Amino acid sequence: MTVVLVLLCLAIAGRELYLAFERGRTPGAPEIADIRTQLRALKGTRDELEEFRASQRERLDRLAADAERDRAALGETDARIRSLVTQINDRLVPDVSGRLKEQRDAAEEQRAAVERLAAETAALRRHLVGRLDQAVAASLGADPADLVAGTLTVAPAGERPALTGPFERFAAHHGLRVELADGDRYYLSGRSPRALELDFIDLVTALREHCVESTGPARALLGTLRDVDRGGAQIGPLLVVRTPESLVCGVLPLAELRRPGAAGLLDDPDAAAGRLHRLPEGRFCDVSAWPALNS
Repeated sequence: MTVVLVLLCLAIAGRELYLAFERGRTPGAPEIADIRTQLRALKGTRDELEEFRASQRERLDRLAADAERDRAALGETDARIRSLVTQINDRLVPDVSGRLKEQRDAAEEQRAAVERLAAETAALRRHLVGRLDQAVAASLGADPADLVAGTLTVAPAGERPALTGPFERFAAHHGLRVELADGDRYYLSGRSPRALELDFIDLVTALREHCVESTGPARALLGTLRDVDRGGAQIGPLLVVRTPESLVCGVLPLAELRRPGAAGLLDDPDAAAGRLHRLPEGRFCDVSAWPALNS
């Protein structure tokens, strides 16, 4: 019993000591109030922080949505730009290139035309100087220079350049010099029509006799005319006519060259060929069936 009382007294004493210790550790009312104030402030700060975080999240969401719309708009704009570039490459670039080529071609044609005009002007100047020199010589007693007309026509017209060389070489072979060429018309000097008439009659005779040695330039001209469909060449009284059916040549009388329309004989190759067929045998030659004329 005594032991129980002692233990009970010790327990009571220990409780009192514990309560006294706890009372020593517990803060006072001011401290508690300050802690409570700080807690309320911290709670308000936490609420503000949560609101700030929420607003920032909303702002970030709006920025992300705006960025997504911007990316979509940029993609659409990029697609439109690529489409425009494709259209430019497919449509405008070839058109512009074609126009530039046309302009370059036109410029080249203009340059060529200017060069041809300059060459023709120089040739006219040389011709005028030559005629003036001849006039001066004639005034001092020299014989006047002889001048004969020539013509070179061909159809189709694109074949004409192939005939120009043989025609002019044939004229030169007979002592003629080209004073002026104007389209199909030639003006040649150096021999009188009477002398040419005699030479060309001898030439027709040589052609009829197949004398190759003395008819080389003439055979070259005839061979070139054979390669075209229709056309002809005339130098003074000599007339060469090509039709689809025949190739004939002949020497017209000088009196016939003085008739109106003599300069346009080759305007109608069929009629001109018919006229040659009516010439005397010594002035006419039909070479339609001759092979290898220009060999």
